[in-house]
Amino acid sequence: MINLIDVSGFIYRAFYALPSLTHNRMEVGALYGFCSAMTKIISEFPKSMFIAALDCGKKTFRNDIYKEYKANRKAMPTQLLDQIPFIKEACKRFGFFIAEKSGFEADDVIATYVKKGREHKINIISADKDLVQLLGKNVTIYNPVKQEYVTEDDVLKKFGVTSDKVLDVLSLTGDTSDNIPGVPGIGAKTAAALINEFGSLDNLISNLNHLPNNKKNEILKNEIDKAILAKKLISLKDDLEMSFEYEVSVPNGISDFLTDFGFTSLVKPKQKQFF
Repeated sequence: MINLIDVSGFIYRAFYALPSLTHNRMEVGALYGFCSAMTKIISEFPKSMFIAALDCGKKTFRNDIYKEYKANRKAMPTQLLDQIPFIKEACKRFGFFIAEKSGFEADDVIATYVKKGREHKINIISADKDLVQLLGKNVTIYNPVKQEYVTEDDVLKKFGVTSDKVLDVLSLTGDTSDNIPGVPGIGAKTAAALINEFGSLDNLISNLNHLPNNKKNEILKNEIDKAILAKKLISLKDDLEMSFEYEVSVPNGISDFLTDFGFTSLVKPKQKQFF
């Protein structure tokens, strides 16, 4: 099995959710939270390959398409930024393959390895809704927050469509968390109803002139360019030039690493044997 870890989701959650923790006067709360989560993940999915996907660079190709992309996000706090090198080192010690590509996001890296590793069973470890579009044959998604797999039933309940149509629904609604505008007046339920009726965003666009004449449909016709833009921004790049060779991850010196930072509670007897 190939486990694709969305590192950013883990470290941001740890940084903001856990109380301040210092080691040699340096903030290490996110590092501790990440390492704690990874010890559990490794126990959950033993004897498999782990790829740690990271964002790389402040701007991506999406900013070239739309300069306001994620403009609502604050810059990564310095206290968290300073922990990134140690988080990467932790990944190495856990035996993870670190994957990042300048100008692209971790989601694109994950999408690329889903495509590259299609001959293996693939498990995405993330709570990011954008990754739901990758769910499918031989590809599972494990939500580390809920500690359960995301099923097609879960997707249908949340988005009103199956996973292969989630991208089209999000294209219509936009994504406020990433500052991506959608079509005005088109909410989640309306978007799902339209995509279920027409099958896809492309087919909806081809049939705009056949929609009944009413105010909402007029807005849809006049503002459909926002959905087209949103789809470009939300679509994941799966063709990045990245190396891949399947290899079971083997921890190397993680116990010493955890001990050096004072994370002795994470080094339990059975974990010592594993590490």
